Amino acid sequence: MRGRALAGVLATVALAVSACSGSSEGTPEAGPTTSEAPLIPEPTAVPTVLPSDVLAGEMQDLAKLAERLAQQLPQQNRPAPIDVAAGSEHWRPGVAYRGYFADPDIVRADGRWYAYATNTSHLRLPTLVSRDLRTWTPLTDGAGRKVDPLQPAGWVRSRGGGQSLWAPGVGKVGKGWTAAYAAQAGTSGGERHNCIGLARGPSPAGPFRPVGEPLCYGQAQLGVIDPDVFVDSTGRPWLLWKFSGVVNRRPAGLFVRRLNADGTGFAEGSETRELLTLDEAWEGDTIENPSMVQFRGVTYLFYSGNSWERADYATGYAICAGPEGPCVRQNHGAPLLTTATTGNPGPGGATGFVDGKSLRLVYHAWDRVGGLRRMHVAGLWQRDDGTLEVVDPG
Repeated sequence: MRGRALAGVLATVALAVSACSGSSEGTPEAGPTTSEAPLIPEPTAVPTVLPSDVLAGEMQDLAKLAERLAQQLPQQNRPAPIDVAAGSEHWRPGVAYRGYFADPDIVRADGRWYAYATNTSHLRLPTLVSRDLRTWTPLTDGAGRKVDPLQPAGWVRSRGGGQSLWAPGVGKVGKGWTAAYAAQAGTSGGERHNCIGLARGPSPAGPFRPVGEPLCYGQAQLGVIDPDVFVDSTGRPWLLWKFSGVVNRRPAGLFVRRLNADGTGFAEGSETRELLTLDEAWEGDTIENPSMVQFRGVTYLFYSGNSWERADYATGYAICAGPEGPCVRQNHGAPLLTTATTGNPGPGGATGFVDGKSLRLVYHAWDRVGGLRRMHVAGLWQRDDGTLEVVDPG
């Protein structure tokens, strides 16, 4: 079946999450015992081709393409352009917001869209709400007051009682919602060392309370960041994240592992898979911000590359055989969204999502480099071979 995860394609390593424990210098340690494997498996060759029954982009065999066209695929609509409405740069309850909103994630529930971002406005999990993807207002409590829906775990070491949380991901898992975030758990070589925390809430508005142990990898100076909660077409939940790499030993990469049915930790017996490793010239020194989405039978992996501080930051994508890969870069390895193609400096931190019968990307870009990273909504079109084109950059 197209889109299935193929056993044996990648080397497997049994894993277990290990709690962060501060050393004398405040550096988190991975600390696995002999019966545990590290969060990041040993380096293995990441496949560069897809199985023959998975759409492979520009080189797709014509016979397989004809077979695909003959199938009864769900209809797709050409997405209408969406310009996020103007608003205040200040976070004010009841007032449309158009300020700093980096690394956006998005979900839909009960006729409303919820967007989450890297901390801003003194909020650990800044959350915007919209009914039309155009006008966004801050999440409020029942009395219309400013609210922060996330309670960070006790291991979080950050100013302001848990601010400086990065690039959250939220998804409906089981009977509730799981929020994942990256936060400082210590220091390493003068840099903040990051771990990933999980929290659970009854709705996309929270409140989210910490669960489980932090996901840490002490051997990497910067740790692990950019979690994404993805639920596949069969209802299985997954967690994707960025591994920051180890200098002179292993480059940055994107990883995935299946979550348990309650979204409180990894599923028993699950294994970590490496989906992409830093490779293309445009990606600079890192790849990050993984986001997975399935649309009309195809599994897509979106990611950012290069430095987020510059206009060179961009968004690429890969087609995957399933949530565990293998994943292969498309667009001849070139990025999908760039400053030149969107007119928005440094488009990155993207999340793919399905809007009815259309595929879209929510992402951030600078108003001017070094100014505000604002949210944009792009519209995509799936070609007959499964590759994507940008209908409107947002």
